[in-house]
Amino acid sequence: MKKTLIIAGIALLGFAQMTEAAVASKTNLEQTVEGKKFAILVQSVKSLRSAIMTATEIKQANPKVDFEIVIMGQMVQELATDKDLQEAFKIAEQYGVQLRVCEFAMKVYGVSMDSINPYIKGTPNAHKYMFQLQERGYNVLSI
Repeated sequence: MKKTLIIAGIALLGFAQMTEAAVASKTNLEQTVEGKKFAILVQSVKSLRSAIMTATEIKQANPKVDFEIVIMGQMVQELATDKDLQEAFKIAEQYGVQLRVCEFAMKVYGVSMDSINPYIKGTPNAHKYMFQLQERGYNVLSI
């Protein structure tokens, strides 16, 4: 009887370890990306920071990935005034994450391209630009 319990215990322990390894493996798979082109449309500073973090993680894993972050809406005002964002822009530049800003929003909110970080490039209309990226095979997301 003792032998049977010991064998059953060992079998359960082995099964538990295999299950744990399978769960860990699944979790790792969920965090990998297979695409080569990504774009995120952001409308808040919090979303911008999150998008830059995500982009740099993906670029670390695969530096050949194309990643663009498109900025639109009222938050464009903060591009000129939020000095803490400058460090995030340096990180984006360091990893080759392209930053675009909606020139229409800039005009609406009275922000000039000269007042923002020179690494950020303009696009006439953020929505149209996202459609263009999608047509060019980018995986697109709006947050």
